[in-house]
Amino acid sequence: MKLNIPKYNPRTHYLRVADSQYFRELTKLRHYIKIATDKYWSETQGAYNVDLFMITPSISSPMGPSSDSEAISIKFGDLKTFLVDSAQFGLEPVLMNGFDKVYCYLPSMRGENPDEKHLNQFYHCEAEIRGQIDDLIPLVEKYIKILVKTIKDLPDIVEKLALDDKATRTSIEAVLKAQKFPRITFDEAVGLLEENGFGRLVNYTKHGRDLKSNSEIILSQLLRYKTPFWIYGYDRDRVPFYQKPDPKDSEKVLNADLIFPPLFEGAFGGEIIGCGQRQDNKKEILESLFRQNISTDSYEWYIHLRDLANYSGTSGFGLGIERFITWILGQNNIRDAILYPRLKNIRTYP
Repeated sequence: MKLNIPKYNPRTHYLRVADSQYFRELTKLRHYIKIATDKYWSETQGAYNVDLFMITPSISSPMGPSSDSEAISIKFGDLKTFLVDSAQFGLEPVLMNGFDKVYCYLPSMRGENPDEKHLNQFYHCEAEIRGQIDDLIPLVEKYIKILVKTIKDLPDIVEKLALDDKATRTSIEAVLKAQKFPRITFDEAVGLLEENGFGRLVNYTKHGRDLKSNSEIILSQLLRYKTPFWIYGYDRDRVPFYQKPDPKDSEKVLNADLIFPPLFEGAFGGEIIGCGQRQDNKKEILESLFRQNISTDSYEWYIHLRDLANYSGTSGFGLGIERFITWILGQNNIRDAILYPRLKNIRTYP
């Protein structure tokens, strides 16, 4: 029997967590996703799970000319600091201590205005590996297939939670049958939008280009892929400074976003995973910081990390757990994929 999503009321939401069958089934689903994540990264890939800090002076996502993310600042004693927006900066030093792969499954906090695709606190599975982005992408694709297979093995929960369980099952089969996910370059994505009359969805600035809201959904419609697909090689100065420039074109970086086509019109879709190869050259890091007008004050430690005798280049990714759940269930509001949504300027309990 399909379950109705309880209407959100911040003052009484905790009561729905306590008595609604929807949140009971969602708790089970999230439990199995976490178990599958640990099993894949720890047992299959030999990665070590890392417990990290939730307070940091070094934010990793809300930076650079194109960022639409906002750090959440707090007063910690006499210091102004921030809540963690990503675990990447904590994982990289751990990786240098004799590990090939490390990962975490932790909350990230960001301060931009919440909407159907953004929460102010969400859960992240993030991993960092020694190696290049081409070493990482196959691991990410296998991880997605593991998560999708986990959902397939929970037919009772899917039937209760998915808005259209047939669409969910169809997408599951398409993902599991795919050998690899398709790839297009950022330039190809921009060209496709412009050629089809959607040039307004490309943001042109003196620092380069990026894709505006809803562009990923339009690209999904134009490409008609049945599985997630990669967009790679973004403009250098529209992504965070730590993404490594492409040796073949220093105006591009070695990064990729995994785009998930909506299961049907009106359902959730778009970028759910972002990954990239990290800057391994101090000169390039300083150049990128300068180009993006970012102070080195909070990142001197990150630059110095490259001086360690045991340093080697790394790549990493982050997957938004709530975005994945919203997508696979064919829902349209990420708020309904978490037990306790934390939304800016809205008081909630507990």
